[in-house]
Amino acid sequence: MLLAIREKAQGWFAWLIVGFITIPFALWGIQSYLGVSSDPVAVSVDGKDITERQVDQGVREFRNRLRNRLGKAYRPELFKDEMLRKQVLEQLINDAVLGKTADDWKLRISDDFVRQYIQSIPSFQTNGKFNVQAYNTLIRNQGMSQRSFEEEVRGDLVMEQMQYGISDSAFATDRELDDSIRLKDQERELAYLTLSGRKLAGDYAPSEEEAKAYYDEHVKKYMVPERVKLEYLLLSPEVLGADMEVTEEKLRDYYSQHRDEFQAPEERKLRHILIQLDENADQAAVDAAKAKAEDLEARLAKGEKFEDLAREFSDDPGSKDQGGDLGWISPGLMAKAFEEEAYKLKKGQISKPVRTPFGFHLIQVVDIRNPDHGSFESLRDDIETAWRRKQAEQVLFDKSEQLADLSYETPDSLVPAAEALGLKVRESGWLDRRGGKGDLSSPKVVAAAFSDDVLNEGNNSELIELEGDKVLVLRVVEHEAEHPQSFEEVKEKVIATLKRDKGKALARKKGETLLAALKAGEKTLEQIAADGEGELKSGIKIKRQSTLLPQAVREKVFGLQRPKDGGLTYGGTELGNGDYALLALSRVTDGDPGKLDDAARKAAKQKLAKAKGRQQFSILGRYLRERADVEINTKDK
Repeated sequence: MLLAIREKAQGWFAWLIVGFITIPFALWGIQSYLGVSSDPVAVSVDGKDITERQVDQGVREFRNRLRNRLGKAYRPELFKDEMLRKQVLEQLINDAVLGKTADDWKLRISDDFVRQYIQSIPSFQTNGKFNVQAYNTLIRNQGMSQRSFEEEVRGDLVMEQMQYGISDSAFATDRELDDSIRLKDQERELAYLTLSGRKLAGDYAPSEEEAKAYYDEHVKKYMVPERVKLEYLLLSPEVLGADMEVTEEKLRDYYSQHRDEFQAPEERKLRHILIQLDENADQAAVDAAKAKAEDLEARLAKGEKFEDLAREFSDDPGSKDQGGDLGWISPGLMAKAFEEEAYKLKKGQISKPVRTPFGFHLIQVVDIRNPDHGSFESLRDDIETAWRRKQAEQVLFDKSEQLADLSYETPDSLVPAAEALGLKVRESGWLDRRGGKGDLSSPKVVAAAFSDDVLNEGNNSELIELEGDKVLVLRVVEHEAEHPQSFEEVKEKVIATLKRDKGKALARKKGETLLAALKAGEKTLEQIAADGEGELKSGIKIKRQSTLLPQAVREKVFGLQRPKDGGLTYGGTELGNGDYALLALSRVTDGDPGKLDDAARKAAKQKLAKAKGRQQFSILGRYLRERADVEINTKDK
């Protein structure tokens, strides 16, 4: 056969074969050189295509960022692919629009600057120096070449150049700053009365028919989410260490080698006064902030109370009202410079001004709590726990590999792996996509349990690595699809909802009627309260960020017009609990720009300018987006 082919492949037949082979390869090669992709196009922006693959990759990266940022709070079911896809697609469109604008403006980043920037990234450094091997490994793990990564960095830097070129050119005038302070620090005085929805609903009791009709109409509110029951095998230092043989000699030897691990660090009870300063502030602002701190230091030296000066001058909202009290701290909690100074001081001493990224601090040591070093006997249980964990960590890796292999070799059961490793097959209760408790709360467990391979194919999961050096393998033993609870199961909830809705409607109706009477001058809040309609609270003074009142009341009162000639401005709003609030605004006191000294005024002006710059860049982005030629594939509309 091979000989026949060889004989045929000499004349025109050989050229025919070469032609059939060459044509598709040539077309494929030309396609790659021209940048033509076989991937479906998701959207075209001013003639530039964004492919489905780019969108899918963006969704994966976005989801990973959410998972890393939220940790245990991450819930996959809250972030549907469809929702993430819309956000990613919109971001890719915006990036493309801004990228084209950057090209039109001829914004460029040199090769040298890109290289210098990459070499400065901490992830690519070892002992403060650029590590080529680490660089190549990390970008290869991202599925990128050096060239593609450098171009991505270049694009990001061009975008930063464009953004900062606009945002950093913004400035704030004195008048804008004064207006901003007047609004931001504005104080409003009010009285308000709450009409109770629960009280107005009284003895209202919906009938069985009403409750059933509501259930039928809102059955989706009473769904039991898709859920599973699991079997799983868990390996952890605690599990492995439990069976290890321990002797008194081993524990005493371990304690002598790790004595420091069983000694609590020295703690210090501190107060501080913060003079806030932007980390990148210019020298004039630094000098002004430092001078203010030194002035307070001098006043403390003359005998003024630390607590009083902290309440008046500190810029730390978390401790200011407590006289600067930070409570007890231990090493590693505070900024390095702050901590170093705090641990140099003796009890009762006050530091000189200390500079941190937050500004200048004056620190007072209120008390010192020395560690309890403890004897071997008093710490024996802790020492044994630590010893067992240490020994277990040394065998955990090997056991984990065995667990992964055994559960893969018998994919429809965990029993063989459990018997071989001496583990107990554990069982879970029902858990949905929000996760279970303890080790089963991890998003990794949820992702594995509801994966196609485990849920639908009935296989054991792959090895799942958890926090605390734990690993587990799981399988689904029961599965329930999403389904509604029966009416009888939720009957009491339905009745409670109907009562709440009834009270809410009555409170709103009565509130709107009384509000009209207030505005017409027919009644006052005092008269309404005297009629027993609700509890009146008066003489309340709040600022915009106050948390003294319900959010709905705060938002409503700052939306009311200023009262005229000592009169009142009335308003009303529904509250989240079904009640209704009637408001009477009696006074508006604007913030006082004159209270800021030169340094604080300069810092506030810089902050306002930055906010304006970000807003201007956002406006530019929307302007360009509205005028761009964007063609979205019907799949993404």
